[in-house]
Amino acid sequence: MNSKILAFIGFLFASSLATHLAFATNPEAVNVIKFGDANTLFVGDSKSATLYAYTISPNNNADAQKTYNIHDLSSRIATFAKVGVMDFIVRDMAINPTSKEAFIAIDIKTKKGYESQILIVNQAGNIKKLDLANTKHTEIKLTDAPTSDVIFWDKTSIRSLTFTDIDFYKGKVYMSGMSNAEFSSTLRVVDYPFTNKVSSTSVEIFHAVHGQNETRAPIQTLQFVTLNNEDYILAAYTCTPLVLIPVKDLKDKAHIVGKTIAELGYGNTPVDIIKFQSEGFDKKPYEGIILANRNRTAQFANLNDIAKSATENNIAYAGMVEHAGTPISNLPMTGLLQMDEQDGYHIATMRRNDETGSLELISFLKNLYLRLDEFVSEYDQPSYKYEGQQLQMKGFQNMMIQDLEKVKFLKK
Repeated sequence: MNSKILAFIGFLFASSLATHLAFATNPEAVNVIKFGDANTLFVGDSKSATLYAYTISPNNNADAQKTYNIHDLSSRIATFAKVGVMDFIVRDMAINPTSKEAFIAIDIKTKKGYESQILIVNQAGNIKKLDLANTKHTEIKLTDAPTSDVIFWDKTSIRSLTFTDIDFYKGKVYMSGMSNAEFSSTLRVVDYPFTNKVSSTSVEIFHAVHGQNETRAPIQTLQFVTLNNEDYILAAYTCTPLVLIPVKDLKDKAHIVGKTIAELGYGNTPVDIIKFQSEGFDKKPYEGIILANRNRTAQFANLNDIAKSATENNIAYAGMVEHAGTPISNLPMTGLLQMDEQDGYHIATMRRNDETGSLELISFLKNLYLRLDEFVSEYDQPSYKYEGQQLQMKGFQNMMIQDLEKVKFLKK
């Protein structure tokens, strides 16, 4: 065998091996991040069409049990990164399941363009940088990323939608986004650790507001739910269909049709979905999902109602409605840019303060979904006394005040 053939075989072997070895390459543009567990952070890079898996070292966060009350996140990040407060863009956020630190993906403006970084912020507001170049990681390339040079509204390239969300479930990584296929809305799946190729399934849905089947607009955010003993992906799209997709139907090169179970409001882009368990004021446990929205308030749906919708027909054309299908409750959580489950009691969120314009990293108490420091009510008046049925409100109010670290204001 001549030397040229041997060199070519060696090149192919090295290229294949680089898919799985640590420190192969570094992300060019971080779009989406998601923890698989406390020690594994998945990073979706749309520019290079690469999925990375970073090994995160354990960290003892002394503030792990505290809530987030960071109202000046913009200036903290700007100071840390040595840029102006308007010279970075937040791409995603994920809470480490153990340390409870917030991992925040940002693009920082430089003279050569934007540079992606992942910052780690704790409840005390301390910031450090995840060293993407020197942190152990493996990677796998996508082969069907969009190749068109289309740019939507002079700001969003079709390539940047290669990854729109990531989740990890039962040993597999699931990625929503767009592909270069004719039906470009795609769900990709790969085993982790990365041992084989990525499979791609094109997804079609019925959009109840538009009154048509759609195959191009990608899933914006997804969550896994088990309904009637079957695993589903619960997917939310822009403008805002809520769709169930059976996991068993995801097969390489297949084309599937999801079931649209709800319309949650036109003209809106969903941000994140989380699934969690909590307890109502009646002390009865419940399980549900919260959808954070960019143009509407956050919305809650009980998992029992979603399970019922899974057994019913696809919803029909709804027109320009606020809601149709699976019952929902609107929550007083508005303007959210990012959201993730923090712990058994709290949801961590990022948003922009409507008075100061600053980015905030703040926690909401599950089952209450509000913060007392955002308004003044009858309960806050110095002369107010709790009597009768309002006595039960004193306990809830004190819980929320403790979260704000303003214990001196606890109601007697």
